[in-house]
Amino acid sequence: MSNQRLLKIGVQLQTHEVAPPMYLEVVQGALDIGVDSVFLWDHLVPFTGKQDDVAWDTWSLLGSVAPLFRDRENQLGVLVSPLSIREPAVLARSAATIAHLGNGSFILGVGAGGFEHDDRLTDAPRDLSSRMRLFDRRLQALCSEVGRLNAHLGTDISIWVGGSGERVTIPLAVKYADGWNGFGPASEFALKAGKLTQHDLELSVLLTPKNLKNDLVQYFEAGARHVIRSLRPNQDLNFDLQIISAMISERDQMMGSL
Repeated sequence: MSNQRLLKIGVQLQTHEVAPPMYLEVVQGALDIGVDSVFLWDHLVPFTGKQDDVAWDTWSLLGSVAPLFRDRENQLGVLVSPLSIREPAVLARSAATIAHLGNGSFILGVGAGGFEHDDRLTDAPRDLSSRMRLFDRRLQALCSEVGRLNAHLGTDISIWVGGSGERVTIPLAVKYADGWNGFGPASEFALKAGKLTQHDLELSVLLTPKNLKNDLVQYFEAGARHVIRSLRPNQDLNFDLQIISAMISERDQMMGSL
């Protein structure tokens, strides 16, 4: 394995404003510059938007871009699908379908949800304790169904849990998941990741637009092996992949010195 592969660089694309056909071009562009992974987020209403705003359907977009991953080792995934609004059996079949449209693998990132504008459109529980109990039940069911479909269909779907809650979320990641996704800043990620480094999980971090610095060295030293930057649409109703290209160059320089 090359040193570069010791730390993967990924991009998460938000699913609004940019016209759906454009995602093919954007994802192809991301693959061309050498990104290791591409993720879409999963919201019914843009997480940065207002109650009446509309997001595109994440799973339709994933199906449209999945063929770009055929004959490639690059990873496609969702980061994250809220189990408060997604049924495990349906979610598992969606992931298996995307895997077969692509290279056979898929990263199924899931979280507990709780975004009020998504919840308003569904029967998701509104109080935290009920939502976390539902997350526990649905994550267990999802793990079982994904395992069954992987064995039956020959897919390679891995489950990641996103979230930093130490009382419920992180223990559930240890119990059920293949990977865990946390957040910056680097000092906060290091505190959370320190509770997971002894477990066989792929540790990743999602950098949002408020994380102005990449801090790749600090995240790597804290145990992260996958750094993913979330991109929101720019004024041209597109995504600025130059940010990702700079991250890849920074990673290559950093890992080249090892």
